[in-house]
Amino acid sequence: MPVTDANDGRPLAGVTVIDITQVVAGPFATMNLGDLGAEVIKIEAVGRGDRSRSITPNPEYFDTINRNKRSIEVNLKSEAGQEIVRKLTAEADVFVESAKPGRMEAFNLSYEELREVNPELIYCSISGFGRDSPYEELPAWDMLVQAMSGIMSITGEEGGQPLWSGLPSGDLITAMYTNQSVIAALYARERGVIDSEWIEVPMLDAAISWLSARAGHTFGFDEPFPRLGTRHPTISPFGVYSCSDDNIVIAAGTDSLFEELCRVIDREDLLEDDRFETGTDRAENYAALDAEIEAVLENDTADAWIDRLQAERVPAGPINDTKTVWEDEHVQRRELHQVMERPGREDADVIDHPIHFTSLVTELARAPEELGESTADLLARLGYDDAEIDELREDGVVG
Repeated sequence: MPVTDANDGRPLAGVTVIDITQVVAGPFATMNLGDLGAEVIKIEAVGRGDRSRSITPNPEYFDTINRNKRSIEVNLKSEAGQEIVRKLTAEADVFVESAKPGRMEAFNLSYEELREVNPELIYCSISGFGRDSPYEELPAWDMLVQAMSGIMSITGEEGGQPLWSGLPSGDLITAMYTNQSVIAALYARERGVIDSEWIEVPMLDAAISWLSARAGHTFGFDEPFPRLGTRHPTISPFGVYSCSDDNIVIAAGTDSLFEELCRVIDREDLLEDDRFETGTDRAENYAALDAEIEAVLENDTADAWIDRLQAERVPAGPINDTKTVWEDEHVQRRELHQVMERPGREDADVIDHPIHFTSLVTELARAPEELGESTADLLARLGYDDAEIDELREDGVVG
């Protein structure tokens, strides 16, 4: 199948993705492929579905990572269910799975087997650690990946305990690499470089790659990157500062921004202080500098200081939470909070796709479905008649 339809502005229009993933990493990846125009067919366990359907709040948790998909309930333990997936895959472009090691082979849905029914298939396996890892059989939860990757070691207050980031960062990092690799493989296939491909995206490897500059610290100094809370090791002023009523963030890490900050808070005398003359000086004497700045900021409110600082292009802003962020002027102007209508049931609150093209488009086309909502339609598309569908349901092959 062609990677795109020339008459459709969606980048992945004409691409079909079979999605056998659950919880966060795989579903977030395939949702983004759906936003780009791919048809995503989500294979879910009969009667239970994606495990995230049972995570509270329900359905809101599930909804945020599963729009633009068609849900079909299939019992993969049955031969008839496996045959349904093979038929769907025969007409697809991409197959994404995140099952335990060996599970797809047990279901007769490995890359080697599915390539027999679709020689042009792009097959992507998301796993915790990848094949041939000493941890291959270990279940990979996001916190475990954050801990083992080093991410958790640099998250938290100076002198305190390492902290989980609060976001499922390992899952989301993995999702982004899944998107990138799938799209790259589709492009390579379109150019004739490959006929098909098997992709492996291990969560731990993906998370370690995001250490980037923090790993550079270790490569350069042969020591762990320190846990510093909101403080930067080489930039100051940079961090959280207290005002009379709330905290704000200021990131004035260059000489010119520091000069502007001092003018806004009416402390230009700090520019003449030898302790703060250079960026290195300010980083070494960060505690003294922070104390001087906070002594002024505590005389007015967070909103007042943010207005003054932003008016002079000094990087400063509020510390929003997951409720107040939707009240932010930027967020509202960009319409990042979207509501997708679902006739007959509660509408879905979702976050809009963040990427904007000039000529191409993304879209929120299909609200998150109920478990098995597209089962009958997809089976009919494969040629099953009503009687056969009823029989499959009676036999527990589909839901």
